[in-house]
Amino acid sequence: MARSALIAVAAFSLVGFSARAQDTLDIYWIDAEGGAATLIVTPEGESVLMDAGYKLPDDAHAKRVVAAMEDAGIDSLDYFIASHFHGDHVGGVEALASMVTIGEFVAHGESVEQTSERGQPAWEAYLAGAALAERRAPTPVRPGDILPLSGVDFTIVSSNLEVPFRSLDPQGPNALCVNADPGPEDKGENARSVGYIVRLGDFEFLNLGDLTVAGQHALACPENLIGVVDLMQVPHHGSGIAPQLLSALMPTATVSSTGARKGGSAEGFEVVAGIPGIEGIWALHRAMGADDEHNASERMIANPSEENDQGFWIKAEVQPDGSSFTIINGRNQYSETYTAK
Repeated sequence: MARSALIAVAAFSLVGFSARAQDTLDIYWIDAEGGAATLIVTPEGESVLMDAGYKLPDDAHAKRVVAAMEDAGIDSLDYFIASHFHGDHVGGVEALASMVTIGEFVAHGESVEQTSERGQPAWEAYLAGAALAERRAPTPVRPGDILPLSGVDFTIVSSNLEVPFRSLDPQGPNALCVNADPGPEDKGENARSVGYIVRLGDFEFLNLGDLTVAGQHALACPENLIGVVDLMQVPHHGSGIAPQLLSALMPTATVSSTGARKGGSAEGFEVVAGIPGIEGIWALHRAMGADDEHNASERMIANPSEENDQGFWIKAEVQPDGSSFTIINGRNQYSETYTAK
């Protein structure tokens, strides 16, 4: 039985008593202060969370996920995806799993850093969270695997150093690959990040977790294996970005899970700002180490102050037919609407 079939058999319908009023596809970028937690809720109320931020004494990041779930009208998660096993991505999942029901855990496999000083706490937090799931055995995924969600296509595009064998949307040779930096070899957890693409009608959203420049290069060269997307989560918190991929993807808008003092490099911002046709650059935090020219516009930053982090999220609402999407800043309710390609 193929992996995608295994995932289908293990699918759960876990939407509880909360009534979901929206018929949009909703995407929440939850403030994990330089970590990551991205929640997707389909028009039918099915849900996927990739990452859960840090483990904190007050469980603040897990509580922020729950708050986003409540805003979306759900009280349980169908899937939790660990992009990779670092504390800023999976440290908060044990606390989260004690607060809400999670149907199935998905990851690239086992941590390759589970015995390291950095990797062991993250791996243990993930295992503790997975032990509380409805389906106790986590599901490993590979490029091409599909999460069986109703009404949307959810396809894995990177995992465990692997990318698709052929382009999902053939574009021909990528001219941006000429003299492109392929990045250093890396076989650690970042390089093994699970990435996915979600499609609804003409709309496409791409999230590659902390995939390294080498992994991004593999997706871009010699041919762009993804195609063109509408919305993208900037890889690796806005630092370590391959222009040969992002410029080929040509997202209309991007969101970066920056922290005040984590990610959001000036070099990374220049790559994003240089994307052909880019219309909207959004960020969870102002990057305090960069100047105004290398930060998103203040109205498009959810948390602009380092001293008073209130954990505001950024949210995207995609129309049911996938024709357009609106991004909303949870702090000031500033929004912009974009047309899908």
